[in-house]
Amino acid sequence: MAVLNMADQITAIEAVKRANNPDAFHIIECLRMTNEMIMDLPSLMANDGTVHTTLRRLNQPGGTHRIYNQGVNIKASQTDTARDSIAMLAAYSVVDKSMADHTGNRAAFRQSEAVAILKGMGIDQARDLVYGNNSMDKSQINGLAARLNKVDGKTVVSMGGTGADLTSVYLVAAGADYCHLIYPKGSSSIGVSRSDQGEKQWNDQDGKPYQALVEYFEAQYGITIRDPNAVIRICNIESNVDGDDLIDEILARRRKLPPGASTYVMYSNLDVLIKIDKAARDRGNVVYTAADPWGKEITHIRDLRCRQMDVILNTEEAVA
Repeated sequence: MAVLNMADQITAIEAVKRANNPDAFHIIECLRMTNEMIMDLPSLMANDGTVHTTLRRLNQPGGTHRIYNQGVNIKASQTDTARDSIAMLAAYSVVDKSMADHTGNRAAFRQSEAVAILKGMGIDQARDLVYGNNSMDKSQINGLAARLNKVDGKTVVSMGGTGADLTSVYLVAAGADYCHLIYPKGSSSIGVSRSDQGEKQWNDQDGKPYQALVEYFEAQYGITIRDPNAVIRICNIESNVDGDDLIDEILARRRKLPPGASTYVMYSNLDVLIKIDKAARDRGNVVYTAADPWGKEITHIRDLRCRQMDVILNTEEAVA
């Protein structure tokens, strides 16, 4: 099994392990079943309550060669400030008390329902991290697609597809100085919580009351791109794209990610991963299967972990 590096150690999964918070650990374990982004991106506490303010450095000014008795040029880096908000995603688990009692194992029945709800929340969270658009819905964060929404040949690269049956691939340099998740300041549970509210009178969809066992779940999260070059979107990918051509583009763009990150990841949907796996039969020198730091077998393109994000659509419109 691979050894965890520093970037891996501060993912949400690792953080709740160290906090010895069983409920939070279980929630994040369930969320990651349908949101693999949680497995790689570090999760850091926001520095301004429910907002994270990031000073992004846009250049590296360097130094001046000098000789004795000669001064040096005064230089300064250029920066800008980004403010990333945090979304609140919540759900109730409501099960009929009589039904739970009749199963013979109330705790197991409630746990099964909780897992189903948390998997659904993981899908919602993943969709928000990719397609969330705060300008259209104030309850959402700005996801990767909203941030990388114009082809510039640098961080947004087109594969030439047209129409409205396209998809995208995201290459990410993960780390505290690159791209990472955020959770509210002061949270001891990495932004997730589970509250057993016990037996309550609940109303059905017709407003008629019944006795129910109620739990409340909440996940608060956001995403920050501290280095402007830490995420590259390869967009306008058609369904009939040649797997080798796609791998060539991914390899070329991987070299454009900033050096120094200890984890590099590619996020795509299942259809893209299948194309990559098929192409791997002839590209074993650059595409191979290996274990990630948690022992899960996944496809790699060079040092890129290929993660599956099924929320990434095959019906995207062309990015201009």
